Amino acid sequence: MRTLKIGVVILLLLNLTGCWSSKVELDELTFVYGLFIDVGKEAGTVEITINSPLPNRLNSGSQPSSGGGDGNSYSTVSKTADTIADAMLLVQKDLTRQLSLSQLKIIVLGKAYAEQGIGELLLWIRREPSLPLGTYVMASPGSAKEMNTLTPIYEQLPSDVLRSFGTEKYMFSTTIKDCIYAEASGVGFAINNLSFGKKEETTKEGKPQYWAGIQGAMLFQNEKMKGILKLKEGRALAWAAGKLKLSVYSVTWDGGESAASVVFVSTKSSKKVKITDKGPVFTVKLKGKASVIYLRDPKKRNLEEISNIITEKLSDKVTANLTEAIRLSQKAGADVLQLGMLLEWNDPKLWKQLRERWDNYYAHEADIKVKTDFRIVDFGTAK
Repeated sequence: MRTLKIGVVILLLLNLTGCWSSKVELDELTFVYGLFIDVGKEAGTVEITINSPLPNRLNSGSQPSSGGGDGNSYSTVSKTADTIADAMLLVQKDLTRQLSLSQLKIIVLGKAYAEQGIGELLLWIRREPSLPLGTYVMASPGSAKEMNTLTPIYEQLPSDVLRSFGTEKYMFSTTIKDCIYAEASGVGFAINNLSFGKKEETTKEGKPQYWAGIQGAMLFQNEKMKGILKLKEGRALAWAAGKLKLSVYSVTWDGGESAASVVFVSTKSSKKVKITDKGPVFTVKLKGKASVIYLRDPKKRNLEEISNIITEKLSDKVTANLTEAIRLSQKAGADVLQLGMLLEWNDPKLWKQLRERWDNYYAHEADIKVKTDFRIVDFGTAK
């Protein structure tokens, strides 16, 4: 018993000795929140830009401006090298603190970098143990680096603004885990294609302000960008992929005299495959419960009739958007709904036959049908 007591005391004393020598104190680290990747000016090179907070300048009562100058709450550093790993080492050389990727929130790909292929990025991700698998991946319409100059209004850093596009599920919420999983499975994936522009307002110092948003989706297959969808098609595809959280649609009828706007308070999707003599037939079904937030009906119809009209118009509109999105994904040869994985699960033998030529099969032979099931749950406080 005495030996046991001594052992317990020793264990308690060990907990009071502080950090081990192999640990790094927090005030010796630079946490990277955003990573922006572009092609370098010289052929075969890559340019990376990091976005990191400055803890000694973070102040909830002050509005941060563009990174880099005095008084800003965040800093940016850019370096160009042959590989992402080499560029990260160059960034580290210019810092007084050790880089940490454990808090990385967002990776933004420049359009040119996405077009040439992201194979190197995926290899680096697989080999970098400190990267959080929940890091969101998005694309810039031009340079990824320019996204770092957007003006955060409600957030502290530009990377926080971009992360919100993923966490709030405005469209796709693709993470590095999703990208790696899709590539390993031989299917595609989609990421948000951001928009970027200059605001009319300027800062107190007269400097320009920039904003960012979502303008559609970028499609990938076999490590390369295959195509781009506009907003309405991208939104329908995100719904089908189970990524969309909230969505607003407007419809008209009676030649435009009657109209309604609804917000889908619940969105669901399902995918099924049926094996036929002619091959697999895929069915993508969208379900949703909607609340009417605007209604114009000069004919004063009853609620049941109005509800039927709105659901019919919504079904036609969403079906058309998703059908077009699937058609464009087939044209691009990017199985972003990952129907190949669905086929593998239901018929492994058939998948084994089709896997090697799945890209071509999906593009030219896949039979994909769309169904919808919508319901109006309320009309607000008044019809």
